Amino acid sequence: MSFRHLVLAVAVILSAAACSTPADGPPAPSTPSGPRATVGSLHLTLPAGATYTEHSPDGLLDGCISEGAVACEARVVNLRKPDAGTPINLPSTKRPFGWYTGTDLPTCITPASPPGKATEATGSTLLDSGFAPIGPKNAEYGRWKVTCENSAQNNQVRMWWLPTSRILVVQYGSFPGWDAKMDAMLGGATFS
Repeated sequence: MSFRHLVLAVAVILSAAACSTPADGPPAPSTPSGPRATVGSLHLTLPAGATYTEHSPDGLLDGCISEGAVACEARVVNLRKPDAGTPINLPSTKRPFGWYTGTDLPTCITPASPPGKATEATGSTLLDSGFAPIGPKNAEYGRWKVTCENSAQNNQVRMWWLPTSRILVVQYGSFPGWDAKMDAMLGGATFS
């Protein structure tokens, strides 16, 4: 290779490097890849293999995030647009079943008992509360121990509530593996 070709090759490499690095700092983070869900102003990158059902034909799986055969591991709901004429309870860690926005008794949704097949909840005990991140925002957070008519469906439910954005996230049938996925997914959330 001649000196001229060497200089030209170095110039091309330097030019390419200059185009990929901003002048004022490190490279910009890569855009998340994978399945995504957008609810109101919230944008989530879902765990690999997960899906989001914005609207289902029967309405039972609206806003559900699921993996594999599980119909609804978590629900993400925009409460800016509640069903017309349907009264709701705003989410709160200050009341039993605080994650549930209905005015009747909630059902015990778990991986084995999806919406529509779950029995009624009979009790709810707040185990943990405070604030937890959803991207750059702090959400009201709670974890409840829920007892059910069918004791095989007893479980724990986690809730994140953003009152200004009016976005509710509920995780059903909490367990460590899915807890870690939820925390990572919500920690990486963005807003528009």
